[in-house]
Amino acid sequence: MNFDESEDEIPLMPPTTMPLTIVIIGAGPAGLLLAHYLLQRGKYTVEIYERRPDPRLTDVSQDRTFPISLQERGRKAIRMIPGLEEAIAAESVFCQGTIVYQGKKQARRIAREQPILSIDRNRLVMVLLQQLMAQYSSEQFKIHFGCACIQVDGLGKTVTLQPDTGDAFTVAYDGLVGADGARSQIRDYLVQQSGLQCDQQYIADAYKSVFLQRCRGDVELEPDKIHTCNFDNKTRMIMVPQPGDRLNGVIIFNAEQNPIEGLSTPEAILAFFQQNFPQFGQLMTLEEAEAFLHRPVGRVLAVRCDRFHDDHAVLLLGDSAHAVSPSIGQGCNASLEDVLVLGRLLETYDDDWNQALPAFSQQRLPDAHALRELSDYSFPRNKLLVIEFFLRLTAGRLLHQWFPQWFKPFVFDLILDTDLPYSQVLTLSQAWINKVKRSSPAL
Repeated sequence: MNFDESEDEIPLMPPTTMPLTIVIIGAGPAGLLLAHYLLQRGKYTVEIYERRPDPRLTDVSQDRTFPISLQERGRKAIRMIPGLEEAIAAESVFCQGTIVYQGKKQARRIAREQPILSIDRNRLVMVLLQQLMAQYSSEQFKIHFGCACIQVDGLGKTVTLQPDTGDAFTVAYDGLVGADGARSQIRDYLVQQSGLQCDQQYIADAYKSVFLQRCRGDVELEPDKIHTCNFDNKTRMIMVPQPGDRLNGVIIFNAEQNPIEGLSTPEAILAFFQQNFPQFGQLMTLEEAEAFLHRPVGRVLAVRCDRFHDDHAVLLLGDSAHAVSPSIGQGCNASLEDVLVLGRLLETYDDDWNQALPAFSQQRLPDAHALRELSDYSFPRNKLLVIEFFLRLTAGRLLHQWFPQWFKPFVFDLILDTDLPYSQVLTLSQAWINKVKRSSPAL
């Protein structure tokens, strides 16, 4: 990937009465929600470029999707666009809690004070896109699929795209937003040409997607609960209800100790799940075992940056800025909250990106770094600490209910049931986080 830069300085966002053109790289939830926010302000035209195929025209393979749990901080961001939360809810399932299966022991139930909105990632993208197409003209909003970013000229304010077919082309922008995920090309530009400091590393866990029917034969799992099961300290499953009595989820395991690596037939896959995850194995068909066998293993790249912008109207958003482990389900919620924060800053500074972008980095950086700690160390792997985790969760709820002015909820409830900034959650939970960290040096 080539990047052009010179030593001359130009204004970040020159004054103009014309609509500002914002180019967004990446058509995931964060990029699409940002388009909603900008177009609602009436001062922008928006162009989105996405390297993947158009989901409206392609039979998107299930191996590229996974369930997302939208909590208050993510839903609050969506709620700022009239009618959008209702449209997403119509394609979602409200989950009232979690059931943790423990082999032959009685399952543990964890109720939620606030329901979680569960939706498939691709379904969420489709709703956001459909709402954009329905509300805005082609003069206001354009989206192009099958276009990879190959070059950024920060001073010239142009970006070059390579379509799947045909020649590369260049477009001009007033502002460029990288919402292109953990392996962001826009972040690469900032690292190479703008001095951005960025730490990237794969987390220890890997995963494979699993898709089941919620009911099969005499087996039926509750339709409004997230279902989880631990095989051992390094292997677990999370299955989330979806519309149409489906369960979408993942099996998570240590990347260096893949328990399914030596399984080569659908029958062996089916036997593995039936033996080690009996609640889910009874729901698995031979056809799903066959499909599972051929799905790729996914790895999660965690990202930590020292800022999220440069002085030439370039901004990182969502996973491109702060990708984290999915262990506490905050990746999408944090990305959507990024959009809410940016929207408020654009309002505060009257769409002056000279002021809004540095303010965004200043405000979001502490929360992004705190989220990394919370994602890595909120839930323990040590068996004794797992027991302590559930005791603290139960006791924390009771004490907060009886003495709310003196006792805050435990870390998971602070994350899932409130929109308290991640940095404050970390401060309130630092003793627990440190305890988990000491017990899991490998993390």
